[in-house]
Amino acid sequence: MEDPIQRHPTRAEQLDILATVLADTVPEGGRLLDLGVGTGYVAHLVLSRRPDLDLVGIDLKQDSLDAAKTNLPNGPNGARRDFVQGDLNRLPEIVLPHASYDAVVCALTFHDLADTAKQAVIEWVAQCLVPGGRFVLYDRLRLTEAAAFPLQQSLWRRIAQVHGAAMRDADDFDAYVADLGQTNRPAALEDYLTWFRDAKLSPAILHLHGNIALLSASRAS
Repeated sequence: MEDPIQRHPTRAEQLDILATVLADTVPEGGRLLDLGVGTGYVAHLVLSRRPDLDLVGIDLKQDSLDAAKTNLPNGPNGARRDFVQGDLNRLPEIVLPHASYDAVVCALTFHDLADTAKQAVIEWVAQCLVPGGRFVLYDRLRLTEAAAFPLQQSLWRRIAQVHGAAMRDADDFDAYVADLGQTNRPAALEDYLTWFRDAKLSPAILHLHGNIALLSASRAS
């Protein structure tokens, strides 16, 4: 299955790490919940390693869910793929087929949510996880320090030189901030760590390159 985004030079490595850690840690026959499943690419990376898992994919767009159904057929030995149309801004309206999940994954969806909605989803995820379950989050981080911004620009230039493709850039910190909004608002790393701990989840940084982060948050066993 082809990656529908392909615009982050470090994305392939980070998604491979995401799929690997989930494949290695979710118990046999476990349940995976994908928030913002889209056409199913990230779920495909996990299920190609672990076809025994049950998948529930949530997305706002019905056409994306229709594509995901085609791309992600049911697995062996009765492993199911279920898809739910839902808005993460309206969590009480989302009806899931199961009450609990061994893992929850979300890739490049959180930056579309306001900070209050991000916090609400994290609290909701914490309630969905089984004891010992984990939430794996892949998304952009918000840059917060104007004095450090030239270092970030240098890193972006290096990524373009090494990988032959550029990431999002800005002429200066003010231009970067001006480009942010309620539907394009990555959270700061410090915010994520606080929100995870407030939800009684234990956070960890799995991979961080520039301002693209792969984070996990685990529920106590």
